[in-house]
Amino acid sequence: MEHDHHHEHQGGGASASHIDFIVAELSPTEALVRYDCPCGCKPSTEYERDSQESDHEHCCCGNVHFVGPNARADLDSYLADRQTRGEDDDVGGYEIHEESVSAPWGGVIPVVYGLPHQSRKH
Repeated sequence: MEHDHHHEHQGGGASASHIDFIVAELSPTEALVRYDCPCGCKPSTEYERDSQESDHEHCCCGNVHFVGPNARADLDSYLADRQTRGEDDDVGGYEIHEESVSAPWGGVIPVVYGLPHQSRKH
């Protein structure tokens, strides 16, 4: 599921080489994983503790992130589907990064994100 309600736009066209994620506890079993994008948006995803499902958001500039234990496979599938439809021809492919963030309840939440080689203008 994609979330549009956390976007605050300003500026545009900026790109990053790394994303610093912010984790907030929404409930004892749910976390919000978000970041402040260089384009001005604040993309966010929600993760339910022990869920096998990934959540994702694709920012207007092209950055995309998935959270959850299947984040890498889901991101790969998502980007392959978009490539098939020609939706990301303008960004020149993605540089993929894998990491994890600390969960509010202990342990970690896998995060995988793709940074476009050419960011879209805001």
